[in-house]
Amino acid sequence: MTWTPCQRIVRADVPPAFRIRGIDPCRVLCWPNAALGSGADYSVDFSAVLCCEDLIREAAFLTTGGTVSWVSVFSGTLATVWITWTVPGAQSIEVTILTASGATITLDISILVRTEGALLNGDPPACPPNTLILSDGTVLETASGAQILTT
Repeated sequence: MTWTPCQRIVRADVPPAFRIRGIDPCRVLCWPNAALGSGADYSVDFSAVLCCEDLIREAAFLTTGGTVSWVSVFSGTLATVWITWTVPGAQSIEVTILTASGATITLDISILVRTEGALLNGDPPACPPNTLILSDGTVLETASGAQILTT
């Protein structure tokens, strides 16, 4: 795998200075503005809130302002999603992870989707870049039908 998420990443924790001042974490966690109709990968780094070398096993993203193409986990600490924005204005995205120890963590992230349309609209990738795919295009899956991902 040559691609890893490197932009549009927010950390799941709030800096101590913000906590002392009582700033709401939902107002702090936000991705950069996006254009209507654009699509990109967006990530949340949970490494600061995972305890005792715990890892993310599953992630889910819920948004009413966009279409989710795929969700993946990188390195056990980064939850990543591909979203194509379909509604302009302020959006809130709910992110929930399930860890290997059974803990569930949920948080909200904000983004502003501009009313201007994207200059380039491409088809979203069919699957995450860390999915194991055979040379004939077959996606490797577990017995339960889940895609096998590299770390």
